[in-house]
Amino acid sequence: MRFDNRSRVSTYTSAWMPQPVYATISGGQETVTIGGFKYVLFSSSGTLTVSSQGFLDVAVIGGGGGGGEQNGGGGGGGEVDLLQQIIGVGNISVTIGSGGAGSDDRCTKGTNGGSTIVAGFLTALGGGGGGSDCDGGGLTGGSGGGSKGGAGGLASGDNTFAGGSGGGDSGGGGGGATSVGANGSGSTVGGNGGEGYLLSSIDSNLTSANFPTTLSGMTRVSSGGGGGALSGTAGVGGTGAGNGRVTSGTAGSATSYGSGGGGAWGGAEPRTGGNGKNGLVIFRVKV
Repeated sequence: MRFDNRSRVSTYTSAWMPQPVYATISGGQETVTIGGFKYVLFSSSGTLTVSSQGFLDVAVIGGGGGGGEQNGGGGGGGEVDLLQQIIGVGNISVTIGSGGAGSDDRCTKGTNGGSTIVAGFLTALGGGGGGSDCDGGGLTGGSGGGSKGGAGGLASGDNTFAGGSGGGDSGGGGGGATSVGANGSGSTVGGNGGEGYLLSSIDSNLTSANFPTTLSGMTRVSSGGGGGALSGTAGVGGTGAGNGRVTSGTAGSATSYGSGGGGAWGGAEPRTGGNGKNGLVIFRVKV
């Protein structure tokens, strides 16, 4: 056999590269296989079963904050940690952050949402609670809670924004995953809540149609709640968050994961802030 010494062009391509091995997983509240991926969603705490180790992707969302009482600020949205790749070795613990409680006392803020934790080290912070009549500003959280007086709560973490400041007798809106909460104005206008993160921007398959149990009716997560006011116009929460109130009763509670509750009005009892919504964890593997 004859060989020549001319240079040869390599035919080595990326197709020859070793392909990543994805984990085999199960568990959670809903499992869907679509578009070449398997998704396992957790809306309550539990354990992801990893029957063979390998790579997996995970998105983590903290719980939403609770709204404030009298002229209360809206609760902030929970932190949103977008899909990131980890190695699944052994079963993985999932702790879902609870939604913060709306305040029913004029001198007590709404509580922060709980942090969502995966495998003991991936953590998405809960949103900040909204301020109430005599306790000043909103709480710092993932996204900050709206304030009744003073500045809104500060943001901390990824995809988080600050809450709005309060007016004289109105609450600021809670911060959302994509925008700040609006400021309240005087006694007649509660601040609107910041908008949340579009689920289909996390992954195009994450739609209500594809996940009718877990994502029913949802388009966004981690929106901020609207602020309450003594009269006039209540703040409107971001998509899936609670609205504020300008009449007696309980402000709107959040309906989408990681979103904050609305702030209560400033008149006679009853006046209770709305509750935040719990967090969510999304696992994804190629199939």
